[in-house]
Amino acid sequence: MKNFLIFIITVIFLYSCASTNVVEVENREATTVDITQSEISNRISNVGLDLGEPEIKIFFDYDEDALSEKSLVDLLEISRVLKDNERYTLLVEGHADERGTREYNLALSERRAKAVEDFLVSAGIIPVRIEVVGYGEEQPSDISSNENAWSKNRRAELFFVR
Repeated sequence: MKNFLIFIITVIFLYSCASTNVVEVENREATTVDITQSEISNRISNVGLDLGEPEIKIFFDYDEDALSEKSLVDLLEISRVLKDNERYTLLVEGHADERGTREYNLALSERRAKAVEDFLVSAGIIPVRIEVVGYGEEQPSDISSNENAWSKNRRAELFFVR
């Protein structure tokens, strides 16, 4: 009787797994990115690790916290610099444009900074070496109210800290 009950449960389980709907995913082509030499690596090697001005600015699309392909290349170079200079930590400041409520923009700017941190952690940087802060719309790069200014304000700024 026990074996028969196990057999019935196994058949029900297999039947339920077999009836799962298959969802088709659009075909996405892979792209190749050259990470051997980038603008940021030239700037860092020529200037050294100066504090004060951001080493890099990562820009985002409207209402997005996803990293662009160009920003991934720059962030890989930042991760290399951090690996080579263990006495430095990184401050990541997230920013948003003026559209949206103050609370929403604050949360969006924190998600943008967190996206940068998550990528760097996945590239091998210890999370303790990265500090994340979101400023929302409080520190605009351009105070104008047009698309050009808003695109400059949707950013994350990365600073090396000793």
